[in-house]
Amino acid sequence: MVVLAGVAVAIVKVWRNIARMRRGRFGIPLLHMLFGIAGLAGLYALWFYGGWGWGYDRAPLQTRVVYDASRLTPANVDALRRRAVAELNRLAPLAHGLEVDAPRGEPLGFELLRNAWLPVVQRLGDRWTPAVGAAKPTLAGFFMDKNGTSGFTNPFTLETQLAPDLLWFERPFSQAHEWSHVAGYNREDEANYIAALTCMRDSDTVAQYSGWLEIFLYLPRLRDYPHKMFVPQVWEDFTALRARNAHFVNMSFSRFSWHVYNSYLKSNRVASGVRNYSEVTQLLVAIPLDRQGLPVTQLPLP
Repeated sequence: MVVLAGVAVAIVKVWRNIARMRRGRFGIPLLHMLFGIAGLAGLYALWFYGGWGWGYDRAPLQTRVVYDASRLTPANVDALRRRAVAELNRLAPLAHGLEVDAPRGEPLGFELLRNAWLPVVQRLGDRWTPAVGAAKPTLAGFFMDKNGTSGFTNPFTLETQLAPDLLWFERPFSQAHEWSHVAGYNREDEANYIAALTCMRDSDTVAQYSGWLEIFLYLPRLRDYPHKMFVPQVWEDFTALRARNAHFVNMSFSRFSWHVYNSYLKSNRVASGVRNYSEVTQLLVAIPLDRQGLPVTQLPLP
């Protein structure tokens, strides 16, 4: 609604100045129109950078948990990969059996997902209860499909939107990721980490499968994966992902938009830019979890 209000103001301003130009007054009304639209855009930009960009000043997640950098070894990364493969093979047949047609814009198992998500963000430092809900339909869906964006958090209203072309097994992870931005975790690795733990903790099989699939996709890629590595349902989903991207994503537009976002992240002191998404692997390997699947925030007493 906030964006639509701005569009409505811009349309009114254009219409009024066109009326003046039709009466023979061209130069001044044209300048008024251009300056007015530029001022409105500047107001939205300041709102965005002042509200959303400020969130990057939050202390990194590593400062609020037990982060053991010595665990970041190739052997531990391989162990995470093996666990992800085992979980995918276990969950895929079950998740495919439970697949249902969820209402457009609403993730599967919404309440279960939220109940699994909230303790994670509160363990990591939130002393409040973020108000989150099901993703709303978005006017930007066409552009999200074309550039390969899975979700978006409106910086003006803090409502979440998911791309219309998301597949059913992507929705739980993407929804939890966007909720994490609402909760104040702006960095993409942190939002991915919270989404991964949320899905792992969720009792819903589809959510668990969604989480482990995304974890696997963010791991460093091997040269080749033998066919026997996965059960048929996992290969079907990999094929569905490739087909979806081939159908929707415009590579030129995607490269341009991700280049812009890469620059934006670096301007907010995220040195790795868009590679920050995949740095979730480091968090998953280096941060121990307790019996509830929550990150450990202090060392046990001797």
